Amino acid sequence: MLKDGRIDQVAIDLLGASPKVTTVRSMKLATQSEGCVVDDRTGQLYVAEEDVGLWRFDADPSAPVTGTPIAKVDGRTLVADAEGLALAPSGRIGGYLVVSSQGDNAYTFYRLPGVTYAGRFRIEGGGIDGTSDTDGIDLMLGDFGPAYPGGLLVAQDGDNAPATQNFKYVGWDAVRRALKLR
Repeated sequence: MLKDGRIDQVAIDLLGASPKVTTVRSMKLATQSEGCVVDDRTGQLYVAEEDVGLWRFDADPSAPVTGTPIAKVDGRTLVADAEGLALAPSGRIGGYLVVSSQGDNAYTFYRLPGVTYAGRFRIEGGGIDGTSDTDGIDLMLGDFGPAYPGGLLVAQDGDNAPATQNFKYVGWDAVRRALKLR
């Protein structure tokens, strides 16, 4: 993804002596694209457009290059900049799409498959400090030990002045309880 809104989809061939990367298609948003995530179950690519909102594309390289808008930056549920994206899949097509709502240092949740608003939260100070200016997030379900038995959300914390950026870990079970997610 480039700052001009272009999104290049590439194929990587690992069969030769060195990897070969080929662009298989390019898509375009009007302004700066940010985070993206692919739902392997449904073949959908979700992309955040910084000041606009979220888009969905078919991830098949032969699919149309036009995206479908699915959630707008509205200043309440999603505050510009829309940044990192992550998935919490459930079943064949369900689960949650999580978005870093950088403009108000929060994380917005959308229920899949319909991409309907499901809630939002902030990572506040605890043993260290909360998060702010989050660009990237990731989420993995599964058992990551006693502190994270249901999964782990990792959020980049971009502003820790005078120290450097770092990452915060949040247990998926705690997020689910806080937002009353199924």
